[in-house]
Amino acid sequence: MTTSATERPEGHPLADIIPALPPGAPTLARHLRWALDTIARKVPGAVDSDDFDAARQVLAGLPGVPSGTVAMEGRTFWREEDGRLTPENLVRAEKLLEDAFVRAVAGGALAISASLSRFKVLSFSEASALIDAIARDYGVQIGGKAGNTAFFTFDRAFKVQIQVQERVTVGPTIQIAKEALNEYLREADASDEVKAIINSAFGLDDQGRVRVAELVRLKRLNIQHSRWRAAMAAIDDAMETAGKAIYLRVYRRREDGRFDLIPLDLASA
Repeated sequence: MTTSATERPEGHPLADIIPALPPGAPTLARHLRWALDTIARKVPGAVDSDDFDAARQVLAGLPGVPSGTVAMEGRTFWREEDGRLTPENLVRAEKLLEDAFVRAVAGGALAISASLSRFKVLSFSEASALIDAIARDYGVQIGGKAGNTAFFTFDRAFKVQIQVQERVTVGPTIQIAKEALNEYLREADASDEVKAIINSAFGLDDQGRVRVAELVRLKRLNIQHSRWRAAMAAIDDAMETAGKAIYLRVYRRREDGRFDLIPLDLASA
């Protein structure tokens, strides 16, 4: 419930209404607080509106980046990595600027991460409710293989796509497949392309894992050699489903009819 103007402490008219910003709050949050402060002072009754309260709750829910300082006996100390305290007058000015920059960016990153988490939960919940409602009320099934689904606005200007992908891991029997493929290469006249795919599949990636995508490429090749078929059977035995990953992507249609992905990551934005 929003505190009314008559309930505010004398001399502190907004202290109990607009929450203080946490350390490292992003610039946009500071702008929002300034706007709320201005509205509360200049627009009669604004603090009692639902919109004002919703904006206030957003500020109150901002994750904070803790300050790196400690106040003791009227002096300010900066906490070192090992817990030691350094007097502020001994910290170089450029390190103070660097600290302020990193805390501001980290605060913004935490806020964006929380917003994306809420967006993801809300979007999947809405999609599930829509699928259930259409299937129940209209007898129409939405979705494709493995739960993949696409939704469009009526004018097809925007598209929401939900994709379900299985996470596949490789068990120890993959070594049997590797040996069978080595025997195949010794016995058969394999093309350079096939050799390259085999080398790519079993050239461990940067995390020490066999490349599952390249194993799938191997299985698509139409080779009838007995050693090859034995290797493919061993790959089938080695590949195990470890779970499912669900992805949500939003697209905007261009004038030529193709859809552009709306980026939700820093690298693509």
